[in-house]
Amino acid sequence: MKKKIVSLLLSFATLSAFTLTGCASAFNTQGPAASEQPEKQEIVQMTKTDINYPETLENLPITFVYGDSFFKGFDKKYFIETSSSVRNERNGVITTTELKLRNDVLTVTVETAYYEDYNAFDYTVYFHNDTRADSKVLKYVNAADMKIEGSNPVLKGILGDHANDYVPYEKDLTKEDVNFTSTLGRSTHVYFPYFNVETDNGGAMLAIGWAGTWQADFTFDKDENATRFIGTATVGLNTYLKPGETVRTPLIGVVRYFERDEDKATNAWRRWVVDCNLPREKAGSSKSVQPFSQITFSLDTGRPNSDGSISEGYDSWQKSIDAFLDGGLYGDVRWFDAGWYMAPNGSSPVSDWWGTVGTWVIDPKKWPGDTFRESVEYFHEKNIDTMVWFEPERVTDLANMTKYGYKRTWVLSDHGNNNVYINNLGDPEALKWTLARIIDFFETHDIDFYREDFNIDPTIFWSIGDGYQGANRTGITENLYIQGHFALWDGIIEYCAAHGKRPYVDSCASGGGRNDLETIRRSVPLLRSDSDRTTIARRLAFSSSINKWLPFTGASSNETDGAQIATGVTDIYTLRATFLASHSYSAKWATEPSSVRWEALRQGISEWREFNKYVLKDFYNLTPYRGVNDDSHWTSFMYVDTETNSAAVQAFRQKNCPEDTFKIVLKGLEPDTVYSVRDVDGVNGVQRVRGRALMTSGLALYAENARTAITLYVEPIN
Repeated sequence: MKKKIVSLLLSFATLSAFTLTGCASAFNTQGPAASEQPEKQEIVQMTKTDINYPETLENLPITFVYGDSFFKGFDKKYFIETSSSVRNERNGVITTTELKLRNDVLTVTVETAYYEDYNAFDYTVYFHNDTRADSKVLKYVNAADMKIEGSNPVLKGILGDHANDYVPYEKDLTKEDVNFTSTLGRSTHVYFPYFNVETDNGGAMLAIGWAGTWQADFTFDKDENATRFIGTATVGLNTYLKPGETVRTPLIGVVRYFERDEDKATNAWRRWVVDCNLPREKAGSSKSVQPFSQITFSLDTGRPNSDGSISEGYDSWQKSIDAFLDGGLYGDVRWFDAGWYMAPNGSSPVSDWWGTVGTWVIDPKKWPGDTFRESVEYFHEKNIDTMVWFEPERVTDLANMTKYGYKRTWVLSDHGNNNVYINNLGDPEALKWTLARIIDFFETHDIDFYREDFNIDPTIFWSIGDGYQGANRTGITENLYIQGHFALWDGIIEYCAAHGKRPYVDSCASGGGRNDLETIRRSVPLLRSDSDRTTIARRLAFSSSINKWLPFTGASSNETDGAQIATGVTDIYTLRATFLASHSYSAKWATEPSSVRWEALRQGISEWREFNKYVLKDFYNLTPYRGVNDDSHWTSFMYVDTETNSAAVQAFRQKNCPEDTFKIVLKGLEPDTVYSVRDVDGVNGVQRVRGRALMTSGLALYAENARTAITLYVEPIN
């Protein structure tokens, strides 16, 4: 379909009144059974009015209080437009409008985007004070205050990482209001800021894009037959702006769909994420980042290991990569993990990668002279990029960090740990120092790819920072900090794009802690959860829930039955369970080559390179959600490439599943097309079958043994 670009700011038909109160509810963590849909999915392109895109800024679905005045949108009686510009980007039209509040210091920048072919829009609002006087207090900012019309609304989604394990939920909004409040400061731990409001008339996929605290409320009004969605970020923001300051709302994303069909909603969302949100593959490309694989050598150093994260040294890397390549294996990226840096006191960390961050200077004991760059160049000769781990948001040993030009005034402290601080990226000087430190390391060692971790909840640090600001400054520290963090990434990405490096970031915050929409526009999560280094039951459960929302993710390719450090099992079952957009391999390649399952890895890598062309396409669960501890059932899902009218199917007879046969009903195919079904193991193939039969009668599968993974390709017969 040719993309048609139309530059309009549209009207939000159903805005509601302002409220200062949220709503609360418990969560049902029992996931719904997968539905069967025998017809091929099509995206129905609607008009801008149909999707409720705000045509004028007067109708932008935002509410806030400034001084003593309440505002809903940006009424021309109060706000004067001073400039406007339009650009085509991310398969959409982005309009940036500058406004000024009459007779006041406040100015506003509104960035709105419309994606015609995706029935989608998004927007962000920036509040500035460009004068020499303090502004009035800005508070009660509801970045989204909108209604989704339709009867019998149900809220669907998944919870966050860590304690909630990405478990699906389904809430009947006719029976209860729902509130999510994420206050720890890492956006996708505990809760997940992506939502599906499904009604008899279709519904809306919604996202709050902010890397800090956020809140979402859903309330159904029976009389209006509409669900009200209120979404905000920087929870509790109540601040005046000092001269030169800017605060912003989260990115609010909306994708509309027009049938009560969760599969269609899921794939409308996934297409928008892939085509319009994922980072581009390389500078100047219109193509989103494509699947790639990583190799880690941290288990192969012979050195102490903590949480799998202590880097290799000058004396270990070459034998590791040579053993890997000599074994007939392949990788795109070398994953160079924590522990490579000098501690602030000048010592060489043996195992404490966590408590020694801050200098971002290569450890000369582990890497004397130019040995690290020499290793990078050697990998380049083998067509392998190097990705390096950083954690620039934490600082340790502040007394010694001053020797590297770091200033004490740049930190935020929780007053409870004398050796761990937050590096305040909301301070322009701290941001400049940090970015320069990282870019210098990239320049010195010719690094290709930036990996960032964040291993502490920052909210208490932000709150203490607000306290030092005085009255009416609640939320200012967080808001400036998150803006600074985005600016740090933008600076790194800009450098990488200009120098032929990978123009995106690997986002890791203790695993899957920071994967909101604004973040994934700059990044990909190569490890979607720290706990996804354990069992295959957990990995399959994660895939069935996360894949609906985040098309590009990754996980370990080992199974460790609960232990996150051990090498674990890497067999074809484990590898097929890890056929994601990011595929990583870790073993004791040189130190214990007899422990490496070389043949399984060669087979798995070869299979993944064929399979990965499907993982960013449409996604369907073919079995109900299985819990992270459920290894006694079959689990199955599939990907459909609508352009080639073909599909890839995976089915897993888990290790304690007693049934050797199972029937799956496929989805998303053309009913009248004749397909072949190819089983890569030659067991469950079908030479000729119509799509209609596969989507109604289904396909019977057989696995002689438990712990069997089946991979099928469904391809049209010309």
